[in-house]
Amino acid sequence: TPPEVVKAMVRLVDEALRGPLFERADGLAAGDVTVADPAVGTGTFLLGVLRRIAQTVSDDTGPGSVPGALANAANRLIGFELQFGPFAVAQLRLLAEYADLMNEAGAKGTAPTARLFITDTLGNPFVEDEYIPAMMQPVAQSRRAANQIKKTEKITVVIGNPPYKEKAEGRGGWIESGSAGREAPMERWRPPPAWKAGAHAKHLKNLYVYFWRWATLKVFGAGWNDATGLPDRDEEGIICFITVAGFLNGPGFQKMRADLRASCSDIWVIDCSPEGYQPEAATRVFQGVQQQVCIVLAARRKGKQADVPANVHFRALPEGRREEKFDALAAIALNGEGWGAGASDWRGSFFAELSGQWSEFPTLKSLFDYHGSGVMPGRTWVIAPDGTSLAKRWKALQAEGNPDAKQLLFYPQMRDGEVAGKHLAKVVNQNLGSIPTRRMSVADDPGPVPEPVRYAYRSFDRLWLIGDARLIHDVRPVLWGAFSEKQVYLTALDAHSPDAGPAVSFAGLIPDLHHFKGSFGGRAFPLWADIDATDSNIKRAILSHLAETYGHDVSPPDLMAYLAAVMAHPVFTKRFANDLKQPGLRVPVTADAALFAEAVAVGKEVIWLHTYGERFDDAAAGRPRQAPRLGKVHAPTIPVGGTIPGAPEPLPDGIDYDPAKCRLIVGKGYIDNVMPEIWAYEVSGKPVVRQWFSYRRRDRSRPVIGDRRPPSPLDGIQPDHWLGEYTTDLMNLLHVLGRLVLLEPRQAALLEQILDKPMLSVADLGLAPDNDGEVKKDADDGST
Repeated sequence: TPPEVVKAMVRLVDEALRGPLFERADGLAAGDVTVADPAVGTGTFLLGVLRRIAQTVSDDTGPGSVPGALANAANRLIGFELQFGPFAVAQLRLLAEYADLMNEAGAKGTAPTARLFITDTLGNPFVEDEYIPAMMQPVAQSRRAANQIKKTEKITVVIGNPPYKEKAEGRGGWIESGSAGREAPMERWRPPPAWKAGAHAKHLKNLYVYFWRWATLKVFGAGWNDATGLPDRDEEGIICFITVAGFLNGPGFQKMRADLRASCSDIWVIDCSPEGYQPEAATRVFQGVQQQVCIVLAARRKGKQADVPANVHFRALPEGRREEKFDALAAIALNGEGWGAGASDWRGSFFAELSGQWSEFPTLKSLFDYHGSGVMPGRTWVIAPDGTSLAKRWKALQAEGNPDAKQLLFYPQMRDGEVAGKHLAKVVNQNLGSIPTRRMSVADDPGPVPEPVRYAYRSFDRLWLIGDARLIHDVRPVLWGAFSEKQVYLTALDAHSPDAGPAVSFAGLIPDLHHFKGSFGGRAFPLWADIDATDSNIKRAILSHLAETYGHDVSPPDLMAYLAAVMAHPVFTKRFANDLKQPGLRVPVTADAALFAEAVAVGKEVIWLHTYGERFDDAAAGRPRQAPRLGKVHAPTIPVGGTIPGAPEPLPDGIDYDPAKCRLIVGKGYIDNVMPEIWAYEVSGKPVVRQWFSYRRRDRSRPVIGDRRPPSPLDGIQPDHWLGEYTTDLMNLLHVLGRLVLLEPRQAALLEQILDKPMLSVADLGLAPDNDGEVKKDADDGST
């Protein structure tokens, strides 16, 4: 953790202790304040606390008082660490710091012994270790002592940077699993079925969340008694963590937020990643961390009433380099200016309460009956930019005779409780909509490759997917069951906000889980709920309200087109950049019938472009059912000598752009008359043309980060030369992006007209405030 962050967090905790909630004039130096770091690492936070105590005492009663104060403080500083290496470093650092501070005060003698313990913080404190050899008895004693602290000792402050680990099911110890006669503490944060959090609750299975739950038990009491509405113990204290920020507003964390509101008197939230997800490395507080992070100080005073939600205070650090963020962090005071009031709703986000125009717009989710994740193949070898590669991969899998090697090629995805390779030998009784699945296992299947289907892999990029339910980890049958040549899918980010480019994207094909930009957190919104395209997935009540307002019927395609016109361009994202710091798209809905009609006309062209002329086609309106084309003035062209060479020339590995010549360079070939705006076109940080090429270049590998498994060797089966169909797809992409670029000024002007005239409120549309609508369940896995 950067020292600037540690120093700020320690200072803020000290300030909170001195304030009206706790009235400890000496702050962290107060004799009844016990501080614990549950993941002490190399001791950085405890060192920061120690220095703060020494400074407080020195300022109050003089430097000669420091040694005695440090001796007293040593018994009030606790650190738990699971790993031997960091534990040893922490011990040495704390001892050295004690010695240095005592020497500065002119004192001699032995430095106090630090209360550090080798233990699993999340482990069961109610059991003793089983037999451990004599040489390991010091470890056993450390764990027993730690368990005694976890069971009985009052801790006033828990501070630190707990570990972050997604998909950490099974790693939460007693906090996650409980023990005989004791319910798992995490059960308290599991959203009830009536809240319709569905698969979002899986995000609770993260190490940092387990540490949050442990800290609430130690600081605020064992939990709340649902029968009485009172805490098991009336405790007081502070939790101050820097963690990833998903729990601030994620739907899976609603119960966690509600419980914190019930437990705490005040909650201060500092957003350390105002740039959003995957910002530039130079702007990150943790340079190696792509996720959004935040500092949260949650405080509870004694006598706090459970039926009164905590006061939430929110602020964001300024956008810019990390050094600028550190400077801003150093100037923050809990009682200073710059805090915005957070929502008081029990399950609401911990962000500042929305205000202004944005707060009056309906949410995008509230317009649809169903929204959910796209298809999750779970294995990349079943997807390719050409069908020939998929056929070769299938044959290679069939030809492998060694069972272990075959399993490696298949790349099994293991759900809870399953054994590796189960799906390879499993008969799947499920079709992909109208696409039948062979009723035999993949291991026993001698037939040809199941027919590949076109697949909306990323925004503006259609690849091929082997159409076989046996090969797909999460099928999302609700999407396949309603797929037809009239279906349109809107995709958008949900857990994060777009930071540039269009706010939404459209596809006429089944969308991938990460369709919008290639990273997690997206949602898919189908236009139709059935294969016949007669049952609207857009709420009929909303269409009725619109029809009443405009004086004529409004069809589901009309409203989908309106969304495209208003939201699928970069000006929307830029216009509402400040509002989008809190994830969750909203829609300005005009009350003007003429503006709505104009937006529908524009939006139909947008969707026609996004779907490569396969949806919302109308020859009379200039939208023929074919790949869209720019006019000659703007049309890209491959001149003589510019052909991207095929065999025997190997696949190119590079793509570049020459702005002086308006030339797109692909390996040894090139395309002229490519507008610079096409090359720069992005979807929330992902440059579309470069991302498109990355799936067709010679080296398509991705670095293996952390504990992510290497991909299947089948991924390496690909063409050895550039295919003619790649050139066709690239030219189609350039034409589509070019036409969208030329359409953007009209969309921007239309948006401003809509915002300048009366709009329909949430109530006008018959929606409850911030109602996201009932989210139906996918039949395959219960996810929403």
